[in-house]
Amino acid sequence: MSSDRSLPAPFDAVSPVHEWIERAFREHYAELCTFVAGLVGSEEGAEDVVQDVFLTIWRAPDRWLEAGDALRPMLFVAARNRALDVLRRRRVRERYVERVALRVVPGPAGPDEVLAQREIERAFDEAVAGLSARVREIYLLHRMEGLTYREIAERLGISVKTVEAQMGRALKALRARLGGMVEEGSRPPPRASPGS
Repeated sequence: MSSDRSLPAPFDAVSPVHEWIERAFREHYAELCTFVAGLVGSEEGAEDVVQDVFLTIWRAPDRWLEAGDALRPMLFVAARNRALDVLRRRRVRERYVERVALRVVPGPAGPDEVLAQREIERAFDEAVAGLSARVREIYLLHRMEGLTYREIAERLGISVKTVEAQMGRALKALRARLGGMVEEGSRPPPRASPGS
C-alpha cells in the first residue's frame, strides 16, 4: 500500500462533528489500511475494515470526540479488533467448507422432498418478512452474516442489550409462526437446489 493511496469520496460534512470525523479519516486512513492489510492479507479487506471503523465513529462519535491524543491508538485498537473479527469469520467459513466437502453428497431428492423443502423455505421467508424492520435487520445480521451481538450493536450504534432484546423478539415471533422450527442457535433452512 502506498502512502499516495486514493481516498474514497469525502463525507458530506454538515456539522463540526462530521468535519472532525472527516479530518480524522483523512489523517489516519492510509496508515490504518496498511496496518490492517498486514493482518487480513488484502488491501480490499483492509479498506473494508477501516471504513467500517469510521462508519462506527460516524454513527456514534461521542466517545471518540473526547479521545484527544488517544485517538490514534484507539483507532488502531478498533481496526485490529475488527480485523480479528474478519479473520475469525473467515476461519469459521473455511472450516464449514471443509466439513461440507467431506460429506457424502446425497442422491437427488424426490419431488416430494423438494416440494416440502420449498414450502419450509417459503414459510420461513414469510415469517422473517413479517418481523418489524429493525428486528428483521438484527436477526439477519446475526443469523445470515454471522455477526456477534457486539458487532451488530457497533454497526447499528445501539447497545448490546437492545440487540439481545430484539433477537429475543425475533425468535419468539418466528417460533410462534413456524411452530418450533426455529430454535436458539438454529440457522435458516438450507435452500433446495434450483435445478431440482
